[in-house]
This record gives sequence, C-alpha cells and structure tokens, in this order.
Amino acid sequence: MGLQIESGEGNSFIAGVNSENRLKVASVSETREHILNHEFGVVYSYGVETTPTSAGNCFLYIKNNDARDMIVSEFMLSVDTNETITIKLGDSGTPIGGSTGTFQNRNAGSGNDASVTSLYGTNITGLDGGNPVMSVFLKGGESGKYIRPLSAFIIPQNKVITGYITTGAIGIKLGMGVSFSKEC
Repeated sequence: MGLQIESGEGNSFIAGVNSENRLKVASVSETREHILNHEFGVVYSYGVETTPTSAGNCFLYIKNNDARDMIVSEFMLSVDTNETITIKLGDSGTPIGGSTGTFQNRNAGSGNDASVTSLYGTNITGLDGGNPVMSVFLKGGESGKYIRPLSAFIIPQNKVITGYITTGAIGIKLGMGVSFSKEC
C-alpha cells in the first residue's frame, strides 16, 4: 500500500501522488508583494526624475521610519545619455538638499501612507559610509531597464537606501516598487 496524505481539517480529503512520488496539485501562485498589497495595503510606487549636476552626486535618499522592514523589490531606470547608477545601503549622516518625494500606494482602497523620509535632487550632501549593493550601466535614450533583484533590498527601521550617479549632468528617471513587512 502506498503513502496517503490526508487533510488535517477533518474533511476526508486525500492528496494524490504520481508514480514518481510527486504530489499532484493544482495551485495558485501569488507574489509576496501581491499578498502584502491585497491584504494589508502596504505596497507603494516611488518615482523620481532629476538631473544630478556633477559626477558622484547623490540623487536619491530614502530613510525607513517604519517599525516594519522596507523591502525594495523592483527598479525601473532610464537615462538621457549612457550612465552608471549605483544604489547603496547604510549611508549615514544628515541629508542636505533635495526635494521631498511622495510614495503612492498601489492599493486604491488603502488609506496607508509610507512612513519614510524620501528626498531626490541634483546633489544631496551630508552622507557617507554606505555600501554599494547594485551598480547598473544604462544606455542613454533607451526605454528603460527593469531590474528585480532576487533577494530584494531590505531596509530596517532608521536605515537608508541611496542612489548615486557616476558621470553627472545626465537626466535620470527612476521608479521603485516598495513594500513593508516584518517577515521577509
């Protein structure tokens, strides 16, 4: 007699197993972001468009003020002319300059706002010490590059993610998909 897997819910359901001992299933797969968005309304879009003035300038600063981890799971990047953009985690200091950005909730039925300090600009200063976690070369004038890091970037409360330009004086468009969760 073969192994049988019975439901633990007392409904007498038994799962099928094929001749290679693989469970027969029909399933629905949802991304973590979809569940966080649908159930809790804590998934956001964030976009900036700016032209940093000089080489090495910081154009993006986001500090997580939420007790939950901020998870950056996707980027959309484009530039006017060939450029390399570097994303860092862990910069310290007090940002000087920049304009306040606004996170947009991806659930039209949610009244949640992202608890972050978000700045973008041509030259945000006062920061140092971050570790580069992603560097992307972009060809100018292309429609954009979609990047979805397999591990995502996790920013705990009071930690920072920043973006830097290599050459400068080049227009940048950056979009991000961000969610908040205590479990990663």
